Amino acid sequence: MEKNLLGEVIDKVMEELNHSYVAGLSLLGGEPLEHVNQKGLLPLLRKVKEKFPEKNIWCYTGYDFDKDIMEKMCEEWEETFEFLSYLDVLVDGKFEEDKKDIKLRFKGSSNQRILDVKKSLKKKKAILFEY
Repeated sequence: MEKNLLGEVIDKVMEELNHSYVAGLSLLGGEPLEHVNQKGLLPLLRKVKEKFPEKNIWCYTGYDFDKDIMEKMCEEWEETFEFLSYLDVLVDGKFEEDKKDIKLRFKGSSNQRILDVKKSLKKKKAILFEY
């Protein structure tokens, strides 16, 4: 993404977050944890946490926290740990149509997990988010 366009996008997101009725930011679609997307999203995450430390950041990924993220991405890509450090909640696991359940909160299929990222990073294993 061109630098000026990236700056405009970040400015627009920051403007939208600057309302008391906005609780936070959700990253989804595409795949936020693809390496190139982590690099692209890091400037936004840094700015959001700097200006709005009280707002939560959720991220939805098809990757598995333990196997894909901690065992591979954190080892291979220097951006991954920093990226994760800005997240509050991570919904991991691929959406599976045969496990779809519309009664589930914050996830689409029963195989997905809702993780507390801060606790998970500290313990180096997936810790479920309590809400």
